[in-house]
Amino acid sequence: MNPKVTIIVPVFNTVKYLLKCIKSIEKINFDSYEVLFIDNCSTDGSYEILKKIKSKKFKIYKNKKNFGQSYSLNKGINLARSPYIAIMDSDDICLKNRIKDSYNFLKNNPNYSLVAGTSNLIDENDRLTKIRRFTHDINLIKCRIFLDNPISHTTVMFRKNIIKQIGGYSQNLKFTQDFDLISRLINNNKNIKILEKSFTLVRKHKKQQSYQFSKKQNLERYKIVRENIANKIKIDSNLFNLVKFFVLRKDSNFENLTVKDQILILDRFLNSIFKKDIFKLYFCTLIFSQPNNFRIRLKLYFITKYVFINKFLIFEKEIIFRLGKSLFKIFF
Repeated sequence: MNPKVTIIVPVFNTVKYLLKCIKSIEKINFDSYEVLFIDNCSTDGSYEILKKIKSKKFKIYKNKKNFGQSYSLNKGINLARSPYIAIMDSDDICLKNRIKDSYNFLKNNPNYSLVAGTSNLIDENDRLTKIRRFTHDINLIKCRIFLDNPISHTTVMFRKNIIKQIGGYSQNLKFTQDFDLISRLINNNKNIKILEKSFTLVRKHKKQQSYQFSKKQNLERYKIVRENIANKIKIDSNLFNLVKFFVLRKDSNFENLTVKDQILILDRFLNSIFKKDIFKLYFCTLIFSQPNNFRIRLKLYFITKYVFINKFLIFEKEIIFRLGKSLFKIFF
């Protein structure tokens, strides 16, 4: 009899944290599952730890060479015997209810392709370092893919047939294949949900790829954002420079423009991408609440404009939070 859920855990040089990850999966309150560990030619002893696992639920595979994260994920999807697949990073901690809550949601909501949860950050010594905020409103999630990835990949569970239908993980991306996958789901009108439940503890340390290759990761993110925007509007050189500026936080062509010209370009972008003024306000608060070099006059212009247009009727907590954060960065 096939398990109800397959958990895929790509592994590469996480020997220091791997055992903790394994033990956290063993403690989940769900019985019908299998775990596929895909080792990507680790050199630090990670594979030797995997070979010592005795549970029949845990299956160990090793790639012939380091083909990258996407290859391991797609390999796991093809090997999975379950209709539902959860993704786990080998240096993170899986919380007890994660698999049960995700499975129950997808089973009871057949129109949804993917479900995720929230995740907080821990350090190398398991100490909680940050309580993270997540966007839960689907309309705001759709706004966010024009800037960044709204979902914590290590919390997701999806329907295997849907992910195979859209082509699985892109092997053209080394660091942001998760953002690309989420974007393609949204752009193909697939329903996704972020539950207000904590599913994993995400470990941050200096040896992980997102730390070592942050510049390359940002360039890939920029490429995905640009493609998401190009799916909705035609991008000319001015919009191209704007997008580069708010994603990579620098672009000399945009920075050298007058404030008036910058306002005109951003205004055209917002009106082209978003139909509702509340979403225009939200996107402004997203880009203004992050570190950037937008001029204060420009920030105040757009925040004032859309707060007045919306007649101060702003009820979504996420927008209120981002608005407050934007104003704080402007004045302090």
